[in-house]
Amino acid sequence: MSDYISSIDVVIPSFRMNPEYILPMLAMDIPPQVKTTFILVKDQPGPVPDSIRYARGNFELVVLVNDRNLGSAATRNRGMEAGHGDWVLFLDDDIRVEKNLLSIYMDAALNQPEEIGFIGLIELPPAPTAFAAAQLASGAVDIFFISKHKTSFAWAATASFMVRRSAVKNIRYSTIIPKTGGGEDVDFCFKIRENNGFKNFKTLPEAKAWHPWWNDGKPDLYKPFRYGIGNSWLVQLNPKNTYRDFFNTPETILIILIALCLSIIIKPSWVPVILLFTAMSIIIEFLANLAQVQKRQPGASLAVILYTTLMRLAQETGVVWGKIKRGRFDQLGLRFHYDGAINKSGFYKTNTYRIVKWILYPLAMLAAIYVQR
Repeated sequence: MSDYISSIDVVIPSFRMNPEYILPMLAMDIPPQVKTTFILVKDQPGPVPDSIRYARGNFELVVLVNDRNLGSAATRNRGMEAGHGDWVLFLDDDIRVEKNLLSIYMDAALNQPEEIGFIGLIELPPAPTAFAAAQLASGAVDIFFISKHKTSFAWAATASFMVRRSAVKNIRYSTIIPKTGGGEDVDFCFKIRENNGFKNFKTLPEAKAWHPWWNDGKPDLYKPFRYGIGNSWLVQLNPKNTYRDFFNTPETILIILIALCLSIIIKPSWVPVILLFTAMSIIIEFLANLAQVQKRQPGASLAVILYTTLMRLAQETGVVWGKIKRGRFDQLGLRFHYDGAINKSGFYKTNTYRIVKWILYPLAMLAAIYVQR
């Protein structure tokens, strides 16, 4: 008869298999009477460092190697399916963990068995660049800190997230979403919630880990664009959690370009008005982001505000491009409730960013028409 009272699979998908990060995870304290299995999945062909493959401790170690790059969703699925633990803890391969992280998670699981999962806290170092500061100011990384501000939430970044296997059942990370990422963790969590009476995941701020800044905080607008493409699938995969909103700036510019083409053919005199309104819409986007950033981080620099604006435009353009690529023009203006709300009434949310934009947009159109006259 087994002496174990519970079991956990720690699933770590990794493209790099860097011992600097992986070995400290394998050296975490193993909770007593908890059968612990580390499942490492290398997401590209090639050797696994011996220091990882032959690591030993009071745990079982499973090392898998994909025969090609499958992306994080399919790789997490493979790791999850390789185990049978009562709980599955997902960790990213580039976080630094405390030795007691596993014990904290399992203490919570044993003492709160009614929960479907737990969200850990991911800390970031002080922002080394204006671009990194803009990620904080824009809210792009707020999900990492959600355990500080909520007692439960609808989804978690899978950098550090534990879920009860019996709550997951046959749900998997969607491989429809491009393997470059964006939205697969949201969809995974939302599907689990829906199958468990829309119960949120419990936050666990004591379960701390540290994540480095991506690319050392250097500017990278392609990443939010890629994530935007991935996020564009969420309204299609989770229609209950959608709502209608005014067009955002990329959607507005798309409509403007269509209007410009028609104007050139039908009424060329309107071309200057359309071009002027286009320029004004970009300025309005900057002003709306300025208002929001100053509300979140008073005194933010001009560089931070500029990067915040560019990141938002890149992410929203990715969302628009993803919808257009699939021919889903009906999804333009359709938004997603990231907090798990179900609301079909439309025009659900207002905030500083939206209020500023939709006060200035009519004024910009009137100004453009007045200047043309």
